[in-house]
Amino acid sequence: MDFDVVVATYKVSPEFITRCLESIVKQTVETWHCWIIDGTPEDHESYEPLLKAMAPFLSSEKFTYLRQTGKGISQARNQASFQGTAPYLATLDGDDLWYPEHLEWMTEAIESTQDTPVAVWWAGADAETSIKSTKTGQNYSRPIVIGWYELFNRILPRDTHYFIRGHSIIPSNAVVLRSRFEEIGGYDERWQFGEDTDLYLRLTGDPAIVGYDNNYWGYQIDAVSGYHGTGSWQSTSGGCQTPTSHDKTLEESQAELKRQTLERIQQDRPISLEDKPPDVSDDYWKFLIKTVNFEYAEPKVMMDNKEVVE
Repeated sequence: MDFDVVVATYKVSPEFITRCLESIVKQTVETWHCWIIDGTPEDHESYEPLLKAMAPFLSSEKFTYLRQTGKGISQARNQASFQGTAPYLATLDGDDLWYPEHLEWMTEAIESTQDTPVAVWWAGADAETSIKSTKTGQNYSRPIVIGWYELFNRILPRDTHYFIRGHSIIPSNAVVLRSRFEEIGGYDERWQFGEDTDLYLRLTGDPAIVGYDNNYWGYQIDAVSGYHGTGSWQSTSGGCQTPTSHDKTLEESQAELKRQTLERIQQDRPISLEDKPPDVSDDYWKFLIKTVNFEYAEPKVMMDNKEVVE
């Protein structure tokens, strides 16, 4: 299997980008080409250090460096993705990393699903959450796994679209089918937050609208295949890595991210018992509705600044 790997960088720490690119080089399969798309402003303090950190990798023909021509993570990923021609697209954020077997496991999963209409394959990711005690004021860190759900095993693969509404896929641990990606026009460049969920929902397609003969499935690999960096620099925290923080206060940036999240969620069409196909039981469909409505969603842990009482 051939992969185009898209690494988006925006004010990423040189230390992070080094470990990110090293993790690609260390993959146990070599059928990939990496497109680094950099939107870091040239006058930003991290621009030159980032170039220096990437230089050793750019001497290899397996890496191509691009300057972002637009703004936002969606535009960056689109720009890089449409440069390549490999049948599968893998994304890896500049502050994340893959374990050596990531693309190997993705290859095995793709090969095992050749007879099914799968458009997105994903695995879980290791991460750490920071917890602050309201009693002592101390900060603690503990490891967690994100983006892998035991509950997925109770969902028919054809209902992946509904499952994704309540269960986020980590983009750094996902691969998508290029032909389907191009068919839907890639990422919606309006979004700088939640753009990945929006992509996966459009990739799979709402079965009640397009029909079960035209929608696509998802496949969850039973593995943890990478590490998801977390911290105050993240776009999810309104940090420096999101363009929404440019010329904005932290509060203004977080408000914009919240606005985009709510606007995207409001696009999701509610499902009801009237949507139930004839070949599934009432119990399954009621379970699916509750899953979409987060009633069965597995506990969500904030990545940082979570307060607990000891």
